[in-house]
Amino acid sequence: MSHFACKAFSALEKELKDDLLECYVEAQQEIEEIINSIETDGFSFDKLDKLFRSLHSMKGNCSVCFLDPLVGVLHKLEEIVDGMRGGYIQYHHSLGELIMVVIEKVYDLLKQIYQSHVAENALRDVLQHGLDAIYAEEDDTKRPEMAADLLRRCNQVVEEKAAPEPASVIIKVEFTPEQQADIDLFIGFSQKLNRLLGYSSERSERILKLSQLINAECVNSVDPAQLSAAAYMHNMGMAPILSCKNDEVRKQQAEQNHPLVGAQLLAKHEGWEDAVAMVKAHKERFDGSGMPEGLVGSLIPQGAFILAMAVMFIDTVWGKSGSEYRKSAIKAVQMVNFESGKGFPPQLIESFNAAMRKVLVAKSR
Repeated sequence: MSHFACKAFSALEKELKDDLLECYVEAQQEIEEIINSIETDGFSFDKLDKLFRSLHSMKGNCSVCFLDPLVGVLHKLEEIVDGMRGGYIQYHHSLGELIMVVIEKVYDLLKQIYQSHVAENALRDVLQHGLDAIYAEEDDTKRPEMAADLLRRCNQVVEEKAAPEPASVIIKVEFTPEQQADIDLFIGFSQKLNRLLGYSSERSERILKLSQLINAECVNSVDPAQLSAAAYMHNMGMAPILSCKNDEVRKQQAEQNHPLVGAQLLAKHEGWEDAVAMVKAHKERFDGSGMPEGLVGSLIPQGAFILAMAVMFIDTVWGKSGSEYRKSAIKAVQMVNFESGKGFPPQLIESFNAAMRKVLVAKSR
């Protein structure tokens, strides 16, 4: 019987792999609860949307950890659920059962790779081809029987693609002499404010490095110099909070206004117009539910999304002190992936995941 391996996954630190398994089980339990709720109380768009997002987060975690042979199965399952959301695939209890079984079988494969570094090809192969056929079927009335047949056959896989050589996680940014003078000033501002707010002195550098990595993975990247200025200055609007003391109302107002205040401070320096727009919009959300202006979709600068993803990850993992992990990296990746289509554009989530793969490889070495 042939097997496949995920060498890059096997090379990761045990702590990261343990985190992945824990997050997978949590997502699996959530998916099972949603499907059970659909079976007992009927389905709704909210339930299907939550199911889709849980699957997307699960897939994102596996992608970040180089489990490419399993990502294909989860992606096709995600597409089937997306078809249910779109109304062109009708939910049926056989499909609901299939979702739970496929998630369970993928977990079995994941454990095989975790324990022995290889997993059986046969099971993944059947899962992939079966799900491909169900999704491609044009007659929706045939899908329940196809799902039932796949449940009966459940056995596995496509050959794993060779893991790419890891690229450097250090992005070199070139500045003009005038820009460098401003950047040096911004670094000083950032370090001082981080210290006064109780953040780690390394916070801005961590956010900057991850922002540049994400940007490098984008099809159309933003100006890395402008992104650097935004990374250092995005939080400068929080300075007024220092004078609020115990006035919670003023603190809340200062926090809500800080993107605008930070943008105004940065705008005093010439030549940073794109960075100003990033700082002003870094609290906006893709679905329009953000602040300060409630912008939606492409009205929000790409650099603002990149910056916001980096901030979410770094602050989730490191917290204020920055002295040690507060939460696992995989859980933080899961949180960012859950925001696909809500807080962040889906295509940028893929760029984030690609950047995180490089981070995890570098950390494991």
